[in-house]
Amino acid sequence: MQRLDGLAVYETKRDGPCVVFVHGAMDRAAGMIRIARCLPTCNIIRYDRRGYGRSDADAAERGFDGQIQDLKVALPKRPCVLFGHSYGGVIAMALGSMKPSEVVAIVSYEAPRAWESWWPQAPDDEIDPGDAAEYFMRNLTGDRKWLSLTSRAREQYRHQGELMVQELRWQETRRYDASKIEVPLIIGVGSQSNERAQMAARLTAAEASKGTLQKIEGLDHGAPQTHPKQIAQLIKRALNSINL
Repeated sequence: MQRLDGLAVYETKRDGPCVVFVHGAMDRAAGMIRIARCLPTCNIIRYDRRGYGRSDADAAERGFDGQIQDLKVALPKRPCVLFGHSYGGVIAMALGSMKPSEVVAIVSYEAPRAWESWWPQAPDDEIDPGDAAEYFMRNLTGDRKWLSLTSRAREQYRHQGELMVQELRWQETRRYDASKIEVPLIIGVGSQSNERAQMAARLTAAEASKGTLQKIEGLDHGAPQTHPKQIAQLIKRALNSINL
């Protein structure tokens, strides 16, 4: 691990093409390990987004623009493919809209479109952020998995609720425009995910000039942890599209 501007950045150095992973809310770089292991020839860069894992906790003060700046810090000075899961996809596509020279393709799995009228609003001030975080994790992993965690782990997740709610609110302003992304953009969605996720994927893929929609049977929102091989295939398609 190395620290860059307060970020914990993890790199597996190899001679192959470079892939940069951006995790979602209530996650960390470790959540991308299973996918990375399915890409044994790639140079892998993962980082704990600010506020998560071992990175500094000043995410709220820096705002969404700070998340973009952090991704820029993590980028290598060489061509790379970005992979973003959920909120990480929002960040990856927001940066892609700015056309950085290092980014040659983007893969996003189930990035939300929280600015749309049909997307649920972030929890209001009357809802305890810890309760919101617990609800999110129970919905993502199931009650059995949540209850199998240690009390300390459950409390750590609940503690992240304030940042999770803040990130949900940041998304209510449109943060990415796929029509401005000029590199190949692969949009993944699981067949078991809800209709909002399906619609968001369809709209985003249709907007992009080089967008491709990939619906994967049997997967849901937690696929990066449960089905890493299928998610890695999306990244391999991106690599093949640009001959990296």
